[in-house]
Amino acid sequence: MNNRFLIRRNKIRRSIIQRQLDAILISNPINVRYLTGFTGVDSYLIIKRSGDIILSDPRFTIQIEEECPNLDVYLRSVNKPLIHAVGQVLGKTTSGTLGVEAESMTLAKQERLTQVIPAWSIVATQNIVEELRQIKDRNEIQFIRKAIDTAYRAFLEVRSFLTPERSEMDIRNELEYRIRLNGAEDKSFPSIIGVGSRAALPHGSPSSLKLAGQSHLLIDWGTIINGYMSDLTRVLIFQKKDKKLRTVYETVLKAQEAAIKTVKPGKCCNEIDAAARSVICDAGFGKYFDHGLGHSFGLEIHETPRLVGGDHTVLKPGMVLTVEPGIYLKDWGGVRIEDDIIVTKTGCEVLSRSIPKSFDEMICLI
Repeated sequence: MNNRFLIRRNKIRRSIIQRQLDAILISNPINVRYLTGFTGVDSYLIIKRSGDIILSDPRFTIQIEEECPNLDVYLRSVNKPLIHAVGQVLGKTTSGTLGVEAESMTLAKQERLTQVIPAWSIVATQNIVEELRQIKDRNEIQFIRKAIDTAYRAFLEVRSFLTPERSEMDIRNELEYRIRLNGAEDKSFPSIIGVGSRAALPHGSPSSLKLAGQSHLLIDWGTIINGYMSDLTRVLIFQKKDKKLRTVYETVLKAQEAAIKTVKPGKCCNEIDAAARSVICDAGFGKYFDHGLGHSFGLEIHETPRLVGGDHTVLKPGMVLTVEPGIYLKDWGGVRIEDDIIVTKTGCEVLSRSIPKSFDEMICLI
C-alpha cells in the first residue's frame, strides 16, 4: 500500500526534475492524500529531488504514524502557521527553486512564503498532480466499484420506500441515511432529487414537493468508499403511458449509448460529447441539453478531463468518467441518465452496468 504512494511521489519527482525545480510544495489536501495516504487536514507535502516530508501539527501525530509509515514528518508548533513550517524545513537550504500549486496557493500565502524562504525562487505550477490522478490504478478502481455498488444498494432501498406522500426532501434524507447504513463514508455530493417539473433543474435542491400526481422522479446521487466516489443518475417513471416522457427518456438513453460506444483510447473528450449531442439535436431537443456530457471523478467528484466540446484531452486507459446526457424542458420536467465508465485498452467498461436503466425497468408504480 505504502509503495503505491511512493511510486506516485517518484513520478512527481521526475516531473519536477524535468521542470528544473528543486522541490514542490503540495498544498491541495486532496493531492496530499493521493501522494501519501494521509486522510487528515491542515497538512502540506514537500517533494524534493531527494526525499519527501509531510508537514502537519501534533493533532495528527498518531494518525500520520499509522497512515504514512516511513515518511518523514515535521510537526509545526500549535501557534505557528503551516507556511512557517515550510520555512523551517527549507530555510536551512541556501537557495533553490520551489514549485507551488497555483490552484490552491493563494496570493496571500505566496507572499508569506517569500518571507519565510527569501532565498528561494517560487514558481507556480499547474495540474502536475491532477494529471497523474487522471489515470486510476487497480486499487482506485476497486474503491470506485465499491462506491457504485453501495450507491445502488441504497437506491434500491429508497425505491421501495416511495409512496405518493413522500417529498423530495424525504427522499433525499432517506437516501443519504441508506448510503451510510450500507457502509459508505458519506454521500459524494448533495443528492439531487427532482420530481416532475422540478426535474428540469439539473442541480436543483430538494423541496417539499410530493410525489403524488407526478410523472417521474430524477435521482442524482453518489457515495464515498476509502475516499473514492461514485456519481449516478436514474429516473423513475410513475406514469408508464406518458408518450412524451417515453420519447424524451429514450432519446436521452440513445444519446448515452451512442457516446459510450464512441469511447476508446485515442478519442478526444469533445468527440464523445459530440456523439451524444448529435442524437439529441437530431431528435429536436438540442437546445435543451445545456451542460457537458460528463467528467472524470475519483477523490473529487469533478476532476479532469471533462467530456465537453472545448476539451480536446485524448482518452487513455484507466481514465474514469461519467456519461450523463440530459434533456430539460421548463414547466414539464427533465431526464438525465448517468453511468460511470472506465476507458480500457480496446474501448470502455460501464462500471455501473448492473444498474437497470431502460424505460420499462424504471417504471415504479406507487
